[in-house]
Amino acid sequence: MHLTILTEPKGYSPKAIAALRKLGPVAAWREARQKPAALKSATILAVKLGMKISKRVMDQLPNLKVIGTSTTGLNHIDMAEAERRGIAVVSLRGETEFLRTIFPTAEETMGLMIMLMRNLHLGYRGILAEEWWKERSYGHELAGKTLGVIGFGRLGSIVTRYATTLGMKVLASDPNVSEADIEAGGAKKVSQEELLKNADIVSLHVLHTPELNDMIGRNEFRMMKPTAYYINTARGELNDEAALLEALAGGWIAGAALDVLANEDPTGAFLKGHPLVAYAKDHPNLLIVPHLGGATFESMAKTEDFIAEKIARALSGE
Repeated sequence: MHLTILTEPKGYSPKAIAALRKLGPVAAWREARQKPAALKSATILAVKLGMKISKRVMDQLPNLKVIGTSTTGLNHIDMAEAERRGIAVVSLRGETEFLRTIFPTAEETMGLMIMLMRNLHLGYRGILAEEWWKERSYGHELAGKTLGVIGFGRLGSIVTRYATTLGMKVLASDPNVSEADIEAGGAKKVSQEELLKNADIVSLHVLHTPELNDMIGRNEFRMMKPTAYYINTARGELNDEAALLEALAGGWIAGAALDVLANEDPTGAFLKGHPLVAYAKDHPNLLIVPHLGGATFESMAKTEDFIAEKIARALSGE
């Protein structure tokens, strides 16, 4: 029998919980913390993005065998510590075929793109202020614009499909995807430098690893056109936030939309005094939302169900 602890039980897929109960009892982290014996006996930890799985957390779970996370990103888990302890980490990373059925982050990317370029958020602010900010909210259409997609994996290719449907031209940069495959996906393969210099919108779709921290920094923002927009729905660590703030404040780029920030804290405490948040309060050319990319009821249920199955396979040695 295996005891599973859910770090975020609220709204967790009933089907996934039923699958985990076939392995043994299921408990919520908040309740289990009050019972040290439960923590000591737990062998499975099912997580999302709302809790950092650090060495301190693992110390409380001495018999942990599997961490299951319904995410592609893994920067909320201390992977080195998990490996040192022999804890298997199962995730959505590498599950290409399954992930082709998951669309929310690509949809959100297009939503942020439209909102930012059309200044819809500014018009909304005006209505809340009981003012008719029509002329102040004039924006740009997407049709005829050039989108630069950095990272042509699942999300990059889906975003390309959506963008071309709207009449956009797409440039793509990805050293791991062939020119033929990128062209088959509806984009033109170019170097990252050429993409940055020519795109009207740059959208980042790179799978985060520590080696790629700050891959979009001061030099990259300097390459972009002053009329260009930047969108990051991947991970906050991939761009240099100080450089992004400098680019926005200095007029190097026209605007940015972020679904992610570096070193996210699910409590939101890190937002207090955050330079980008402070800038966004008074400057409508920066949009920030709280990591909502995959946060649809449909996708969360599908991914949680999938991870429950992977956890069972990991325990059986598959």
